[in-house]
Order: sequence, then structure tokens, then C-alpha cells
Amino acid sequence: MAKHGWGRKVRAMKVGSWLVVLMATLAVAADLGAQPLSFITEQQKLASYCAGVSESRLREIGDFIKSQCAGSSRKECVAASDNLIKAQNMDRRLWAYLTAEVYTSRDVGARQKMLSQQAMEQGSEDWLACKRRPPGQDVDDVPACRASQGCLIDERFSFLPP
Repeated sequence: MAKHGWGRKVRAMKVGSWLVVLMATLAVAADLGAQPLSFITEQQKLASYCAGVSESRLREIGDFIKSQCAGSSRKECVAASDNLIKAQNMDRRLWAYLTAEVYTSRDVGARQKMLSQQAMEQGSEDWLACKRRPPGQDVDDVPACRASQGCLIDERFSFLPP
């Protein structure tokens, strides 16, 4: 009779152990589910990269207008003003998207914000590197230029708010 009682205790311990393991596994899974992801989506990365390009580009166009076009109606000044308006509109759209999807979203953690900022820095650096390329070197020959010039293609940004 004592042997039979011992078997019940062992069986109960086995079931209890499995329940503890199951509960611990569920607790870990629930904790992981509550954690934000540690990466940014391709759209967020593209928007971040192009926000960096946009920042450098806006500064460049603005500097050109201030230094070369004060009160001028030359063709290149009119074109620069038009480009500035288009670039400001795209910059506004990029920041509206990034603000909603990355910087104020509760689902995004510090790591994603850091990755977004790194992509912005890379975009800005690539735009400036493209502008510093040697004279006569084609834009398509410089990878940084190809990437940053891609930010000028409006069709890539159908996911942005209007």
C-alpha cells in the first residue's frame, strides 16, 4: 500500500513539473510578445534614409538660393525655388510618416528609433558624398549617389501620407 501511495506522489510531481514548465514558457512568451520588435520595416528604413537625404538637400537648395538668387529671376533660380517647394513637401510627408510610425508610436522601442536615426545619418552622408564626388565621375558609378538619388523618385513613396 505504501508503494501505491508513492506512485501517486511521483505522478503528481511529474504533472506538477510539467505545469510549472508550461507556465514558465507561457510567461516568457507573453513577455516577448509585449516587447517591441528590434528592427524597422523596409518602409521605415527607406523613409528614414530619405529624410536624411531630404535634410541635406533642403539645406543645399536653400544655401544656393540665398547665395546665388537673391532677388533674381534667372532660370536656374526659378528651378531651384520649384525644387525647394517640392523637396519641402516631400520632407513634410516623410516626417509625418516617421512621426506616426516610429517616433510617437507606442509599439516602437528605443532600438528602432536609433536604427531610424542611423538610416537618416547614412542618407545625409550619402547625399553629401555624392556631391563631393570627383568632377566627371558619373552619378551611377558611385553607390552612395545611386542610393540617395533613389529618394528623388516619387513613385517609391506611395505609402506616405499625402
